[in-house]
Amino acid sequence: MDFKFTRNLLPGMFLDYDCVIIPGLGGFVCNGRSAWYDEENEEMVPPSRDVIFNPNLIHNDGLLAQEIMRARDLSYSEAMKHVEDEASSMVRQLKEGKPVEIARVGRLYSGEDGVTRFLPDSELVRVLRSFGHARIPLAKLVENKAIPIYTPLGVKIARAAAVIALPIALGGAWMLSDSSNSSTRLSVFPTFNTEAIVSTFMPSEGSVLFNSPDEELVEEIEIEYAPEEVEILPIQINFLIIGGAFSIEENAMKLAETLKIEGFNPTHHYQTHNNLNLVAMGEFETESSAREALEKARKKGRTASWLKRL
Repeated sequence: MDFKFTRNLLPGMFLDYDCVIIPGLGGFVCNGRSAWYDEENEEMVPPSRDVIFNPNLIHNDGLLAQEIMRARDLSYSEAMKHVEDEASSMVRQLKEGKPVEIARVGRLYSGEDGVTRFLPDSELVRVLRSFGHARIPLAKLVENKAIPIYTPLGVKIARAAAVIALPIALGGAWMLSDSSNSSTRLSVFPTFNTEAIVSTFMPSEGSVLFNSPDEELVEEIEIEYAPEEVEILPIQINFLIIGGAFSIEENAMKLAETLKIEGFNPTHHYQTHNNLNLVAMGEFETESSAREALEKARKKGRTASWLKRL
């Protein structure tokens, strides 16, 4: 069988949807990865997507039938007929021990343990790995440190003496060049026939410059310390553990009630791009904590649960 609908529609659906289910056969789960920096090769790696196959996702969510309806302008019942025909043919081939080849998608085969496995097509891997983008060389910036220059001690002393002597020489030259007969200034370099007169000045008691020994000038400065406000940042949700995806909201609510009885804390998430109602069994900030919770959920019997990256 040619599997024309799955062959033509699945590659494009892998770019738009996180989970695509073939009823009775299994589901293709797409895990996205954001762009990241490869420190070893000093390159910026573009975003990518990985496609894995989960044979436990066999319940029909209507997503593949909706894509056939849009592509061929068919009714839902007619589209479901095509989905069921191709899905039943795939299941029959796998039970007979024959691999299922889907052009531009990959190869489905039954392992020695009877579990269906998926080997993606090389072209599909290339497209999803980088979405057609190449790696960007991006070397780290090297911090330039200032190298101190050694200066001999004699040079430092000579420079300091020059700085001190320059204003003194300029001030003395100005005093000697003054033509006034004032005797209240003492020249720095007086001539031999000039009598130096040093004047004194004492402020009166009534002057504002005079303060008695008993008086003290104290300036009080009041400093107000405002308490530092600490901003509490909310925890960012980056990963979800999905227990089920439904096109009918009522079915999603039934699963949520069941998960509550089993001890989980389910939450509802609606996807506008594919009109699916996702039932999450947990919300997590880091991938490590999400994968740890996923393993615990599967041990409790939720083997069809899967990880979704936001």
